[in-house]
Amino acid sequence: MYDWVKKDLKDFGNYISQSSDIESLSSQEIDLAFIGAGLSSTYTLIEFVRQIENNKNIPNCDDDHKAYKIAVFEKDSWIWGGIPYGRRSSFTSLIITPLDEFLPEFEVNEFIDWMSLNFSWLIVPFKKNAGERSKQWLLESEEKIISGKSARIHIPRYFFGIYIWEKLQKIISQTNKKIEINFVNAEIASIENRSTLKKSSFEILTGNNIRFNSNQVLLGIGIPQIRSLNKNNKDFSDLLYLNDPYFPDLESSLNLIRNKLSQNNSSKILIVGANASALELIYQITNLKGFDRFNISFSVIAPQGKLPGLFIKDKKTDFIAEELQNLSESNDNLTADLILESLRKDLSYADENKYLISDTLPVFTQHVGKLVNLLTKEEKLKFISFHGVEIGRLQRRAGQEYIEPVKDLMKQKKLNIIKGKFISFVKENKSTMVEFKKNNENISQQSRYDIVINCSGSSGLNNKNISPLLNQLKNSGLCTPTSSNHGFIVGDNFDVLPGLYINGPLLAGNVVGDMGIWHVEHCGRIISFAKKIAKIIIENDKFITNQKSIL
Repeated sequence: MYDWVKKDLKDFGNYISQSSDIESLSSQEIDLAFIGAGLSSTYTLIEFVRQIENNKNIPNCDDDHKAYKIAVFEKDSWIWGGIPYGRRSSFTSLIITPLDEFLPEFEVNEFIDWMSLNFSWLIVPFKKNAGERSKQWLLESEEKIISGKSARIHIPRYFFGIYIWEKLQKIISQTNKKIEINFVNAEIASIENRSTLKKSSFEILTGNNIRFNSNQVLLGIGIPQIRSLNKNNKDFSDLLYLNDPYFPDLESSLNLIRNKLSQNNSSKILIVGANASALELIYQITNLKGFDRFNISFSVIAPQGKLPGLFIKDKKTDFIAEELQNLSESNDNLTADLILESLRKDLSYADENKYLISDTLPVFTQHVGKLVNLLTKEEKLKFISFHGVEIGRLQRRAGQEYIEPVKDLMKQKKLNIIKGKFISFVKENKSTMVEFKKNNENISQQSRYDIVINCSGSSGLNNKNISPLLNQLKNSGLCTPTSSNHGFIVGDNFDVLPGLYINGPLLAGNVVGDMGIWHVEHCGRIISFAKKIAKIIIENDKFITNQKSIL
């Protein structure tokens, strides 16, 4: 799997995976543990190492004092990138926004230069897995990436996963600090608080019952489990049902889809949900090698009745969000309900007058950002728990590559978008039917599909199938879900309690300082949080403060 990765990167961060080696490591006290090896953990670790470089309280490499011990726990066999930027999302999956929106300005130029320098080996697995759409992307994008003119394109997501991994490798190899880092291939089952008044301490239990003790912990995982459509765990012999197309990985799911399509003269595919994942599945299915020989029709069902729209940055428009503008000029008490109500009225006007998301999104973003900052803390919490999520659902967008197959299918009358709700699977005459109800109808109806793909999104911490760790953190009372149920409550230091920090999706539904966080899906936000969290970890670390009296 890794033959195409350059050697110095391939040799970096090899897992400790044998139980005997993991047990040996567990006998040592850890100073800082990271749960998960995706963007949230990796970037926080990068920032931690960067910020201690000039800290005189941390021993240098040539000092006799003990090393600062760090452990990174990751259950997946692909050690970098997490779900979005690792192998589980397929080598031909693209970022949903152009690069100059995907990353903050201070990071994007460095990434562009890195891609230009490393493109020849980076692109190997993409070419190996390329369908017709991927080949077209390569024709249009290869020269732009090599020449460093890639700011406005949608790059393969795994590029970024490897970039942050090499960024970590370089900063670790070049640091003058005495740091010992171990990467442990293990799923974490529980975290217990063992802190005293003088020192934070946490017991970390792996899935195979090996215990570690760490002074500080960064929880950098998300809630990948999506709400199941098959609530009664029925067996399907006559249709292919993919409850989570990214498990074990998207490539495996696409192979199952390809095999099913090959068995039929014609196939009907139903995608439940109209988010970015739904777009990605349509893109990837139409990108399958030999797709043109299949006779396929697609249906998408979702309450909003529309897929994300094409977003063109800096489009000139005469659109004015009159209701939001009036609200910002009003002297009435501002509430979360008023913001959402005003936006819905403006969005309804926009739809009636054929304005597109490229017209509305920048205007809405500007107004809503200013208005949210004016809310009281109580109303801000209310906004991020529901209203912000709802506004995000109403204003989904994507790039040209992912919109193009939707356009093609619509022209061919092979894509039907249903404004409604999936209800259940029903057995009728030995055939599995899908029961659903359209928004404007009182009576449900049934239809037969060959393939059903669940892209309905996560039900958050209410999901009974959340990971053992999230379940334990919630049920033990160590972590309390936010009112949105998509994250855990943290304080102004991004901490559940002193020494236990969160970065990434599990911050959703918090107000940290004056900042409302209703989702953490943007790389720029995770990177900015990482800088702050790393600083707090250093300030609160007993190893570092103790060294001050020793050195």
